[in-house]
Amino acid sequence: MRKRIVLITLGIVVFFIIFALVTAEYYSSRPSFCGSCHIMKHYYESWLNDKKHSEKNVACVDCHYKPGEKFSIKAKFKGLGQLFSYFSTYVDAVEVRTRTTVSDISCTTSDCHPEQNLKDKKAKFTEKISYVHKTHFDKTVEGQKLHCATCHTHVNADKHFEVPKEICYICHFKEVKFSEGRSKCALCHELPEKPIEKPGKDEASTDRPITHKSIEEAKVSCQSCHYQLIQGTGEVKIEDCRNCHHHPELLEKAKDRKLMHEKHISEQNAKCFDCHRPILHKEFPPFDAVVRNCSECHPEPHIYQKMLLAGTGGIGIDKPYPIAHFDVKVNCLACHVEEGLDLKGRKFRRGSPQICTECHLNDQEKKHLAGKWQDDVHEALLAARDLEKEALEAIEKAKGNVSAKSLRKARARLKDAQANLRIADAGGGVHNKKYAMLLIDTAVTDLETIIEELQEKL
Repeated sequence: MRKRIVLITLGIVVFFIIFALVTAEYYSSRPSFCGSCHIMKHYYESWLNDKKHSEKNVACVDCHYKPGEKFSIKAKFKGLGQLFSYFSTYVDAVEVRTRTTVSDISCTTSDCHPEQNLKDKKAKFTEKISYVHKTHFDKTVEGQKLHCATCHTHVNADKHFEVPKEICYICHFKEVKFSEGRSKCALCHELPEKPIEKPGKDEASTDRPITHKSIEEAKVSCQSCHYQLIQGTGEVKIEDCRNCHHHPELLEKAKDRKLMHEKHISEQNAKCFDCHRPILHKEFPPFDAVVRNCSECHPEPHIYQKMLLAGTGGIGIDKPYPIAHFDVKVNCLACHVEEGLDLKGRKFRRGSPQICTECHLNDQEKKHLAGKWQDDVHEALLAARDLEKEALEAIEKAKGNVSAKSLRKARARLKDAQANLRIADAGGGVHNKKYAMLLIDTAVTDLETIIEELQEKL
């Protein structure tokens, strides 16, 4: 009898333990339980606003644990980790210590969004743009495989997750030429059929309507008209790294993209805009972007002036000869202070010899120094150009009278001399007289050698 009572009592205890565990499991798996934690409250509220999931009662554990994982020991330890985070966090904290992740297989289960249903189905991204998941499956961008959470991310406090357009732009436009590769306009936009311009509108019009299709067939670049639609490069500023890191040895590794993505995205679930500056894709004033980016029309602007200031770029000159100003980082704006107009009436900043005296303590000799430099270099260049003509004439006379090898050698030497004269000529003598004269002397030596060697062989 006593044994029977013990067994009944033990059975009742086991029943209540099982009942308590099941109840606890049920209660702790409900979104409202997650929302009761102060550091999870705003995530719970954003889930309530997400009607597609909250109204269908898709619980937090259905997404944040992989299928079949939520009853495992691993899941319980993950839950305990969040619990310890809750108790060890001060009362006003609003962020969890470690960001959660959502696995692709949690999204693509047969009960949610099966992959086979997503592949060819067109989703409406904007009024004019459709999105097809199939084109992004198994894709990588800069070595990073795309996942559901790459695009569907939590960036807005009022939304549990969304696809911000800026996420698309960072992948499609970063370090890609305009309308090439993954930035090609036609990937998202269909060519409008409406004519851009009808014939006979003015004397510059053609006899047939101009359409996007006719422009495409003529191989006219999209950026000819739409360059202003993209601004920003998605760069990572080192100073932003210091928001989290303060050790110089860590910052030195910032250029290793693979390592940075592994450590921040794969291991810590960082978001793109934790590090990258956004790229904007919208309508801007049509000419501002092009005018500000001089290199689009003027590749390497003022390259020869920069060479002169640094004292580099000359052929046959072993070491750099920078102007004294270069070492103290004096830039163009120090001397180009006067507003002027070019021959076409366009404004530009003109250099002034008067400005020398402001830095050189009103030394009046310095005021006239720039003019002397110009005169000296100009005179040396005139003599070098006369010698260049003689060298060209010597090469012309030597054709058919000297070996092909000798002619090739003479032409190569002439090319080097012309390159040095081009650098010296571009600076007008004022950017670095010492180096300009050295370039001219080197060129003159080459030109004299060409003339002498060819005359000896005639």
